[in-house]
Amino acid sequence: MNKKDLLDLMVKNPTEFTQEHFMELVGKKGDEAITFEDLRDNIRRIYDMNEASLHKESDGNHGSLAWFNRRKQKKRYNKFYHRIKADQRFNLNSKTVVAEGDSWFCYPLYVKDINDWLQENKAINLYSMASAGDWMANMIYEGKYIEQLSLIEPDVFLISAGGNDFCGSLRLSYMLNKPEMHINHDTELHIEKLINDRFHAFIWTLKTQYWVLFEGLKASHKFEDMLVITQGYDYALPNPKKVQSWSNPIQAIINLLSNTGNWLSEPLLLKGVSDEATQQAAMRYFIDKVNEMFIELAEFKDADGSYRFPNVFHIDCRNVAERPDDWFDEIHLKSKGYRIIAQAYEEVIFRKQKKNEKVVKAADLRLVAFASMGAI
Repeated sequence: MNKKDLLDLMVKNPTEFTQEHFMELVGKKGDEAITFEDLRDNIRRIYDMNEASLHKESDGNHGSLAWFNRRKQKKRYNKFYHRIKADQRFNLNSKTVVAEGDSWFCYPLYVKDINDWLQENKAINLYSMASAGDWMANMIYEGKYIEQLSLIEPDVFLISAGGNDFCGSLRLSYMLNKPEMHINHDTELHIEKLINDRFHAFIWTLKTQYWVLFEGLKASHKFEDMLVITQGYDYALPNPKKVQSWSNPIQAIINLLSNTGNWLSEPLLLKGVSDEATQQAAMRYFIDKVNEMFIELAEFKDADGSYRFPNVFHIDCRNVAERPDDWFDEIHLKSKGYRIIAQAYEEVIFRKQKKNEKVVKAADLRLVAFASMGAI
């Protein structure tokens, strides 16, 4: 099949698109080689968006979040260059890290996100380009990270992206069918029938985006020793209420001004998914598929048994949150949750994990992370 036919199959009939089709697509060379432009077009087709709408929604440095993103980025730039000027880069115990990502790397205010915690580690020189609200489709299309990777030549590249591509502006509703009343809602079959082909097309597209990204880094031969770390999200909890409690007034006010409730709960309700257990089961399905995709890429082996991407590792964030109160809003953890995940990143950055361990489960480090937090 030619590239166009494979892309059409991926979008129109994703359940018939197989791993063999995927390998055929990513193996295309020359004029038939898959590009980020092709995959950006896939996203437009999945959501029936024109280019102007996609550009407007996918860029975290435009709109209401822009000022907060730039403010946080500036603080991080200053801290990074302060450490560079202090000659910390060439300290044998330090690591230089470039981070690109979304709000799990750049929560605008109050919450200490993953990058905040990492930057507290004086042995990590962190240069962050992350922006809340940024889509993977925008990050790779603009390719800002390439320039910074070439300039900084980091030891580690972190990328957290994909959540915003299917969350916000009711996009989640595109991926849902109306519940089938005659099916037992407690069964896995019910959830599978609830999820439609657009989600499967999205997962194939996201997987292809990351594959092309990893292949490009590998083919450049500039970053052969650079670690690349991905992360999957935790099991987000749909909730229509903006404010759960006024016990923390700052959290309550921030949530009142945010889109919490609109990210997950509203699109689920729009499709008639009102049962709380079904809502949570649907989110578990989504998050499981995202994490499974990342794990498959990190552990993918060529015919000779060697890892295709030997320097790619994955942080599995599932089950970091133990209770609803561990969430700051529908899709963001509280600071203590991000501390646990940052600890998992540190395990990989400083190569503390078991030999040949390509996936680190952040929840396994909960006690270690809390001990390092002290009284926080």
